[in-house]
Amino acid sequence: MTSKKTGGVHLRDWGGPGAPLLLTHGMAAHTHWWDAVVPRWKGVFHAAALDFRGHGDSDWLPGEEAYVSARWVEDIEAARSAMGWERFILVGHSMGARIALDYAERHGDRLRGVCAIDFLPEFYESRTRTHEKVRSRAQPVYADEETMLAKFRLQPPGTLLDEKALRELGRHGVKKTEAGWSWKFDWRSFLFPYGPVWEQLPKVAVDALIVRGEHSTIMTREVMDRIVAALPRGRGAEIAGAHHHIPLDTPAPLAAAVSAWAASLPA
Repeated sequence: MTSKKTGGVHLRDWGGPGAPLLLTHGMAAHTHWWDAVVPRWKGVFHAAALDFRGHGDSDWLPGEEAYVSARWVEDIEAARSAMGWERFILVGHSMGARIALDYAERHGDRLRGVCAIDFLPEFYESRTRTHEKVRSRAQPVYADEETMLAKFRLQPPGTLLDEKALRELGRHGVKKTEAGWSWKFDWRSFLFPYGPVWEQLPKVAVDALIVRGEHSTIMTREVMDRIVAALPRGRGAEIAGAHHHIPLDTPAPLAAAVSAWAASLPA
């Protein structure tokens, strides 16, 4: 696995033979969310993952309204160009799934297919209230790394990861700054305008796989079915036992579901 940066966007490239496949992460996450999934694709895909700007080891953007979908779509295009891929498969989780669908709508000719994993199709009132509290906070700063890691939690909280694995995941997302320890992601990312997806779905003309976790509180089975029905070439899959954070909870079944779907795609 190699790392590189292009246009401010950090990429991790696992290399190898197989179909080109690019991975995108959710809000406040990073490329390491895919660490347990990618090795299961050895010989099947040439997989790479990006950190959206404002996340992981990518650059932050200036301005109060910097983090919008169009900017993150540009990050996907920068990654595609850096990899030298003409066409590829795009797989995104949570917020990264929403950006992947935006990319598919704008640049469908560059995709063999798009896989959108367990995402919120619109903000519901209860979730909006919670999100507004987070958005109103300034970038958190802590005195030391251990204090910060003790604060690390997944949102929503359901997961199959044990405490040791969660702590290691958190360690990949922190950094030391002049002011103290903080998250690698820019807190202003939470200002991302999260509109409803329903009008967009009929415009996504490429083959699409929608994946939900059996115990997800973000995407119910009924919502998944509605999304699949709205897509011109949609298909759905449910991962048994998984919560919202499917790449962390059940990497093997997720890898298998994506592989099976990708095998049916036109060349």
